[in-house]
Parts: sequence; structure tokens; C-alpha cells
Amino acid sequence: MRKSLTHSPSAEASDRGPAKYFHGREEILAKFGDTLWRSEQKKSGTTFLIQGAPGAGKTALLYKCEGLAREHGWNTSEISSSAFWDPAVLRSCLGLKRTLGITGGSLQLSASILAKLGVSVERSRKTILDTLQSGKKPLLLTLDEAQRLGMKDEFPADQISTVRHVLSAIHNGRLGKPVILIAAGLGTTAEAFGPLGISRFEKDALVQLGALDKEAERAVLHDWFTKDGKATGETTAWIDAIVQETHGWPQ
Repeated sequence: MRKSLTHSPSAEASDRGPAKYFHGREEILAKFGDTLWRSEQKKSGTTFLIQGAPGAGKTALLYKCEGLAREHGWNTSEISSSAFWDPAVLRSCLGLKRTLGITGGSLQLSASILAKLGVSVERSRKTILDTLQSGKKPLLLTLDEAQRLGMKDEFPADQISTVRHVLSAIHNGRLGKPVILIAAGLGTTAEAFGPLGISRFEKDALVQLGALDKEAERAVLHDWFTKDGKATGETTAWIDAIVQETHGWPQ
């Protein structure tokens, strides 16, 4: 398949990002690959949710899934929760000009400015959906720290209906092209989607991320010793000692 890229990275904390040495999670990556394939075949989309404890490797897994999507010709974009209700934020995340066509020219407008100008919520909602539907290539939207969706005041009260409408359109594949939202967050994340209209996920699209299996954990530690530490010779005893302390969560 085509291998092209449109990627709009968002700001991130210094301790978050792709794993320097990534091993394991093959089953999850296979499930995500199947989700990409089904979305392409049906020209639809869904929500793919990864949740787990802090330090489980959710963000690193997101980056691997992004890479897999790009290999299959998908455009990818890291988004924030405000992209579900603010057209200007969404367009910025997608690398598009934040403009709205008006008679005689164009003007940069956010959802809050639209409201002040009397532009309806329905118009704002339509602008978001039109933006997601634009272009022919499949689109992967990546949302980290997705448990924030369940926080009070995460969205303006008058925009909740727009958020619900947009999330529903993505989750139920009603955008006329392959669009997937892949979200990662703490163990409460699936519950956070409930009040926003999403109470059920496809069987293979809800992942509870646990500890690395022993083989993958040892592979990460081996890479760290030999590549970062430039260790030579036998490292098994050192790896065994660390494994006893990390209990499946090598940082």
C-alpha cells in the first residue's frame, strides 16, 4: 500500500513518547492492524481504546500504532479533546489553515468566537464533520491521556452535544471514509466515554494493557544493557536481578 504521511505532533511531556526499545504487544498490534483493514474495506471507522495503569506503556504503544497506520497509507494526527468541539483546534491538529470562508475573504475563527458572532452550534458541528470527511486518504486521530474526557469542565457546557455528535460519527463509521480514533488513558477511560454516548466498543477494539510478558521484558532490558550501557559478555544475571524488582514494568 502507499506509504505517505501527514503528521501533526502535539506538545508532550519530556518523559512521554515512543519507547526507545519496544518489544512485545504483538497481539495488540495485530488487533489494531485488523481494525485498520476492516475500516479500509468498509470505508468506515471506530474507536480503538487502550487503557491501563501509569507506566504500562500506553503512549509508546500509541506511537507504534501510528507508525503501523502510516505504513498502510493512513494520515495520522495527534489531537486534543477540544478538537471534538472547536473547528479551529481540529484544523490546527490536522495541519490545515484555521479559516472559515466568508463573503469577500476569510477569517480565522475559533468555536468561542463563532458563538460570540452568533454562529450556531450546528454550524460549528458541521464544520468539524466536514473537516474530518475532507480528503480521500484514511485518517487516524490519536488522543493520549483520554481519561480527561470524563473530567468535569473538560468541555464547555454548550458544546457537549457537539462532542457527543462528533464522537458518535467517528465511533459508528458515519464519515464516509475510514476514520479511526485511537485513545489511550488510565483504567477509567472506557467509563469516561459513557456520558459522551459511547458505551460499547468492538471486542478487539478495547484493550486493557497489562505488564509485558517475560520474554519482551527481558528483551527491553537486554537492549538497554548492550546498546545504552555498551555491555559486553553475559548479562543474564543482571537482567534476572532487575526483573525481580520491576515485576513486568521496566521503565
